[in-house]
Amino acid sequence: MSYYHIHGLIPDNLSQSDGYKLFENYINSGAPKDNFDGFAIISRVHAPQTGEVFVTCLADNHLKVDEHFAIWREKFGVEWNITPVLNDEEVIRRNNKLSNELASME
Repeated sequence: MSYYHIHGLIPDNLSQSDGYKLFENYINSGAPKDNFDGFAIISRVHAPQTGEVFVTCLADNHLKVDEHFAIWREKFGVEWNITPVLNDEEVIRRNNKLSNELASME
């Protein structure tokens, strides 16, 4: 599974108000789409004063990410910026590999 950092921007106050009512129901129902085969939310934090949501998740692929986030785009117009990211071990492994490749070019 790969890590993704996702930034959501809610388009306006009405969408935010309506969206948070549905979001509260979603959380109260056990947040069923937060953890399913091939997808898991690691963290989710909100900045309601700016209409932003920040999420870190693990997913098998972009289709699994879309399975979680698409409804919020379709229903409330939330714009999602999805960025694949590396954890500590992965970035160290990546940097070591890159360093070795660069050294072999000298």
